[in-house]
Amino acid sequence: MPGSGSVIVVGAGPAGATLAYLLASRGVEVTLLERQRDFSREFRGEVLLPSGLAALDQMGLRAVFDGVPRSEPTAVELYANAVRIFDLAFDSDFLGPDPPTAFSQPAFLEAVIAAAGEHASFRVELGASVGDLLYGSGRVVGVEARLDGSDVELQADLVIGADGRSSAVRRLAGLEARRHGLDVDIVWFKVPLPEFMSSGAPLRVYIGRAHLLIAYRSADGLLQVAWAITKGTFGELRRRGIEEWVSEIANHVTPDLAAHLTAHRGALTHPFLLSAVSDRVDRWTIPGALVIGDAAHTMSPVGGQGINIALRDTVVSANHLVPALATGHAARIDAAAQAIERERLPELVRIQRMQALPPRIMMGHTWWGATLRAVIPRLLRFAPVRARAGRVLQPILLGLGDVRLTV
Repeated sequence: MPGSGSVIVVGAGPAGATLAYLLASRGVEVTLLERQRDFSREFRGEVLLPSGLAALDQMGLRAVFDGVPRSEPTAVELYANAVRIFDLAFDSDFLGPDPPTAFSQPAFLEAVIAAAGEHASFRVELGASVGDLLYGSGRVVGVEARLDGSDVELQADLVIGADGRSSAVRRLAGLEARRHGLDVDIVWFKVPLPEFMSSGAPLRVYIGRAHLLIAYRSADGLLQVAWAITKGTFGELRRRGIEEWVSEIANHVTPDLAAHLTAHRGALTHPFLLSAVSDRVDRWTIPGALVIGDAAHTMSPVGGQGINIALRDTVVSANHLVPALATGHAARIDAAAQAIERERLPELVRIQRMQALPPRIMMGHTWWGATLRAVIPRLLRFAPVRARAGRVLQPILLGLGDVRLTV
């Protein structure tokens, strides 16, 4: 497919790698810069929801995704104060053909970059750091980067920051972010998969006062545990050591999982504390530069939205950028960047508002929060209530609005 224009994409995460692939496959000259030298590191957001899987279908990357290690839970089990409320199989009538899927993000990113590398217009530089933006004629025209120990200047029609919530592009462009929602701490680790969770691969959710814990089988066959707690409360437990905070977790889950965590507390893989925030920039773009994905909006971990929203950003970005870059006109390219923000903002605002509610209920200390914590689990025992809750949650699972690739 003929194309023109040039782009520098900073950050080879899901948003950056897939957008680089889409642009390069449509003839745009793409240079992808990634600070790390490889992808052999621990990632968070490794669960794709139906909305993210649909975005991959639109990109033509489903075969790539199907080739990486993954795990598909067949049901969700909800527990309130360590008492099981319901066990619900994932329903294809509700979710469509794709259940939520845990996958190996390193293997996926390597495969996407390999697919992009099949196009002559694609170039990737690993171990590359961006030190500054280059300006000319009142707009960004490239970046100053360090490649292989040397400082170089790279020029392009557009610089795209897809470099995460600590985005260098966002900082250098002066794009300010504002918080939305209640911040929480996430204790994140893996342990060996217990036998009682290996059959059917259920996803377990435990709720209680100031606690939310999710456990599921990860793509590598281990048990992934995410424990959300009130911000700032983990410090004291951490000072006491791993045994203390594993014991605290065990106090809020069922006896089978509590015993398993206690027995394997010496075998935790990659335990760390993630300071979870929810924010978005006041604007996504300045002339010649654009941010997408976590660089534009850090999503709360509630509902596993980060990677799914980022992939939808990618589709919309390609739709606007490919025809604009083909013109070679700076004004058209900048207008396209602004159009991406306008199209993506309504979904982001709605999803971030939805994400903010559960932490306020679970982590808050208000009287109404305590009442809801007591009432909601009881109501969810009834199928009509669960059906109604499912309809309310559909934007989380399926996305808001029709995102389709048109280029």
